[in-house]
Amino acid sequence: MNTVALSSNDMPLDAARKTHAPEPFPAVASGATYPRNRLVSLASRLLDAIVQIRLQTPTEPRALREQLMREMRAFQSHAQQAGLSPETIVAARYCLCTALDEAVALTPWGRAHAWSSYGLLVAFHNETWGGEKFFQLLARLSAQPHLHVDLMELQYVCLALGFQGRYHVMRDGAVKLEGLRHRLYRLLSTTRAPVPEALSAQCRAPDSAAAPRLRFGLPPWVWVAGAALVAAVCLAGFRFAIDTRAGRTEAAIAALRLPQVAMPVPDDIARWLATDIASGRLTVRSLADRTIIAIRGDGAFASGATAVEPTYLPTVGRIAMALNRFPGALTITGHTDNQPVRTASIPSNTALSVARATSVKEALLAAGLIGNRSIGVEGVGDMQPIDTNATPAGRARNRRVDIVLYVSRGAPASSPSQPS
Repeated sequence: MNTVALSSNDMPLDAARKTHAPEPFPAVASGATYPRNRLVSLASRLLDAIVQIRLQTPTEPRALREQLMREMRAFQSHAQQAGLSPETIVAARYCLCTALDEAVALTPWGRAHAWSSYGLLVAFHNETWGGEKFFQLLARLSAQPHLHVDLMELQYVCLALGFQGRYHVMRDGAVKLEGLRHRLYRLLSTTRAPVPEALSAQCRAPDSAAAPRLRFGLPPWVWVAGAALVAAVCLAGFRFAIDTRAGRTEAAIAALRLPQVAMPVPDDIARWLATDIASGRLTVRSLADRTIIAIRGDGAFASGATAVEPTYLPTVGRIAMALNRFPGALTITGHTDNQPVRTASIPSNTALSVARATSVKEALLAAGLIGNRSIGVEGVGDMQPIDTNATPAGRARNRRVDIVLYVSRGAPASSPSQPS
């Protein structure tokens, strides 16, 4: 299986351990089944815990950690007995540890007890945060979904239960994560029979010997299936009506002919920043609807730092003066290479890229950038490289902060003369 490399402590399994465990935390006591996905079914007790952890405050967090570790080892043991591949088991364990650690970390009691320093991911994989690698793994599995559908469904369940990972610190992260979750749902639906987005319809308790029946001698699931069928037919009709109207609307929009308006000459910004371009401090690239000013991260920031270096502030000042001459919204995006960053204040590459983009925005405003326009800030870590991360030179190019000017239709704010 082509996956992100996941480290493991190879901790011993205790499936054969005969000692009695303490009374289970309610989070891991249900053991619902998911018949068509053995991986999700085996992990159901841990998946239950993700939800219950947010709802209850344990008296002894360390005891909860020990219990979850026992559940994780039992999951691994049962997965091995079920014949799942070692790669799938390790990857699934990584995702479960990451989701459980985040669920704890986002609770008041989890922050108070510094769970991240002794969480599940530390115990099983020697890592403190998996919010990046979870989505890198998902991206690689998505290239061959038919081979990894069980593991991808497990990741989908984690997302549906509230896991956010790197999107927790992103600007508009909730919106982006919801879009990713829906795309994953559609991919899974085309790989095999659709899974219900609400999850609960397929997650059920083990069958009992005598299922309750309603009148007419029919069991409840028959009535539920009939109601679902009627709802599906109604939904299909509704979507058909909406699609028909949408098609007519799109055709009307396509028929519109907007007046041709002169656009600002993009080379003007490059002209104002010619000195800094020549010195290699930044590059300027113009597209049809935007101009991208890329600040080299190695010059603007010390290694691992988030504050703009004082020697780079004159360059930032010239960028601010150039931008003041052109109207349009700005988006400042931080980028890193793929070398992991994990400190107490900067837990990930994404967090580092967000902090650096924020510093550039603050430096631009302090240098005189007129703030009466939309100025967005975001960080994408190493997810949008412009060069290879296999060489030092490539990684240096990937470490950057992009200032994107979305060109307004019309003339520049003032007619720029040649800079002195």
